[in-house]
Formats: sequence, C-alpha cells, structure tokens
Amino acid sequence: MSAVTVTGVGKTFANGTTALVPVTLEIGSGRFVSIVGPSGCGKSTLLRLIAGLTQPTTGTITRPGPLSTGFVFQDATLMPWATVTDNVALPLRLAGMSEGEINQPITEALERVGLSGFALAYPRELSGGMKMRVSIARAIVTGPCLLLMDEPFAALDEFTRFKLNDDLLALWQQNGWTIVFVTHSVREAVFLSERVLVMSPHPGRIIADLPTQLPSSRDAGVRLSHAFADQCADISNRLNEALQQRAAS
Repeated sequence: MSAVTVTGVGKTFANGTTALVPVTLEIGSGRFVSIVGPSGCGKSTLLRLIAGLTQPTTGTITRPGPLSTGFVFQDATLMPWATVTDNVALPLRLAGMSEGEINQPITEALERVGLSGFALAYPRELSGGMKMRVSIARAIVTGPCLLLMDEPFAALDEFTRFKLNDDLLALWQQNGWTIVFVTHSVREAVFLSERVLVMSPHPGRIIADLPTQLPSSRDAGVRLSHAFADQCADISNRLNEALQQRAAS
C-alpha cells in the first residue's frame, strides 16, 4: 500500500524561482526512502510539500485516508526555557490532550530515543546529539505513521551521526514507520535507506530512483563493504554528471 503518492508536483515561488519541476513518485507504506542532492536541488521543498507545510504550484499529493505525520527539522528547535518533557509534550498539548493523557506517550517516546533519564533536563544541559533525540521524540510522540526528516543529523560530529543513524534504523524496524529522509550525505542515504532518490538543481528534479542492494540488518560493517562503496560511488557519479551537464548548458 502507498503511504504517499506524488503526481506531477512542481513548485514555483512568488519571486518566479522554480524550485521543483513536476515530480511523480510513490512511497510505499513502511518504507525508508532518502532524498540526496546538493544545496538548492529542491530536497527540502519536496519534503515540505509532502508534509503539507507548503502547497504545490502544479500536481497533487495524496495519501490513503488520514495519515498522522511527524516532522524533524535540521535544527532541534527546542524551547530553551522548557524541560525535555515539556518540549516533547508540545504537539500533544496543541492537540488538546489533558495532562493526565500525555504522561504515558511522553514516557514511551523518551524511552524509544534513549532519554528516559533526562525528562527534567533543559536544552542547555544537553549535547547536540541529545537535543536531536528530543526533537525526534517530539516528532514521534503522537504515534505518526509517516516520519519526515530534513537533514536532522547534518550539524553533528561523525561519531554521533553514525550512532543516531543506527538508532533510527532500529526505531524504523521496530515501529514500521514510513520514513522520508533528506540529506546531503550520499553515504548516509545509502546506509539508511531501502531506496534513494537522487536530485539535481536548477531547476530541482529527480534524476535517479535507486534501490539499495544492502542487507536489511545493517551495522558498522556494512559501511566497509564493497557493495556499500559501489552504491555510494554510483550515486556520486550520477550527481557529478548532472552538475557538469548543468554547468555546460
């Protein structure tokens, strides 16, 4: 079953900039899809269109019935004056849930991201990786079926990024979410995903839609495998070719 169907979707902003030429794609329920490409290629625009945060100029985006959605931004965007619990509680309170109703989902969300012992901490007391875990907890506390992530690990050091990649894969496998993940990193896209959408800029468009040929259970050893290196090289070559063709035109 499809979680998201994008049909002929394009986006032109009020200033006349075409951010995205018509895109058509289908994202299956429970799948992990990454979108990779250079800055300005329309990755985040496509994600925001799927989220309904902005509307397409052309085309349609459909889902089979109501589909709850969580969104994780590149910055953790936490309220500095609020505890971890209060930051995670925000979407539940906005939805009108009572204080008695929100305790259990908050506890479960913090357990899932490994922050059970930090419920009363403030953002200033957390590392960058921990802040991002709070942001993920806030996105999943409502029990979404679709999780959209816009370069959530871009500002983190490599060790923390790898650890969060591993944890995200485990969460996806445990919960059966549909995840659409935007990144600049080819290596991150290949490691995380079942499928990689490769985009090129000016205007933003999808130039390749590639399944990853990696085992479903992935650990640090996968990053050292020939299959992983070959897939990363293939995507990088496609991106370089597209950018060279654009520069020559």
